[in-house]
Amino acid sequence: MVIGVFGLSASGKTTLFSLLTGMQLDPATRRKDGVTGTALVHDPRVDELALIFSPKKVTLASLTFTDMPGFDAGALQGEKNRVMQFIQNSDALLCVVRAFDNPAVAWPADCETPARQLDTIRTELILRDLAVVEGRLGRIAETEKKRHKLSDDEQKEQKLLTAVRSAIENEQLVSRQEFTPAESKVLGTLGLFTAKPIIVAVNTDEHQLSAKSYPEQAHVREQCAANGFAYLELSGKIESEISQFDEADRELFLREYGFTECGIQRLSRVVYEHVGLISFLTVGEDEVKAWTIRRNTCARDAAGAIHTRLAETFIRAEVIPHKTFMTVRCMKQAAARNLVRLAGKDEIVNDGDIFHVRAGG
Repeated sequence: MVIGVFGLSASGKTTLFSLLTGMQLDPATRRKDGVTGTALVHDPRVDELALIFSPKKVTLASLTFTDMPGFDAGALQGEKNRVMQFIQNSDALLCVVRAFDNPAVAWPADCETPARQLDTIRTELILRDLAVVEGRLGRIAETEKKRHKLSDDEQKEQKLLTAVRSAIENEQLVSRQEFTPAESKVLGTLGLFTAKPIIVAVNTDEHQLSAKSYPEQAHVREQCAANGFAYLELSGKIESEISQFDEADRELFLREYGFTECGIQRLSRVVYEHVGLISFLTVGEDEVKAWTIRRNTCARDAAGAIHTRLAETFIRAEVIPHKTFMTVRCMKQAAARNLVRLAGKDEIVNDGDIFHVRAGG
């Protein structure tokens, strides 16, 4: 899964991308291409289990991010389309909205507030989806003109897209509309932007972060809630400073702001959860590891995430929720107290399940 990092110029998105992935990029450099990197998803449960099992290796879950070129709402359509091509290739969007006040960094034209930036981003995504739907309806109409009759599937698609177009014209995102599985499959072929999970990260300055307030905050939060966007606030500048601290100084600094973890850790986890991913855990002396699966994955498919052979030879899984395990902190004790359950192939795996596969030869 690839998360596209999207935002207007001077939003600080490249700074956040660099902090997430550890890749050193110059935010001042105007790029025409995207840059892809991997970010670890901080998980306190993995830290706790590592202290108990003292493994040779600890592996966190990860996400892939692509930092797109900065978007210019006033650019020609061809340039907009070039940037939006990166969205086409992304499974979800991390939209960075600037709130920080810095006289040395100019605001994008006509987007001098966080609310205007978010509204501009939302409008651009809607307009692009509207163009795609209208284009497809136009091709269906051409087909009807040539053949004088549409197939049953084409008629269903035409009816579906007409309804979707009407909803988009009323500024209702595709992700907020209701569809049958068959309809979702049809829409999936169009790669509509507003059908993708969207996370909004508001990039604040030190004063705003401390006050937990920035201009037009209420409007931004309301829009995120109304459109189903995940939302969080952090400061790229502060995060850059924190990244230079040792662990003790970092914890002290965060406590002063009322946080238990840095914003980049919060951001990676919010993205992970909002795109519908969860982690199950494997433990032992060799390795403690968080494995990434989609929400509502069954036990056999989870075993397949470890190795395809385990899915093919799956018998059952031994499962104990992390919270339950932490009451005894020992697998032998957990088994003795009947806290470990056996899960069949179709049982759904939950976030934080400690998972051991029993498989055939």
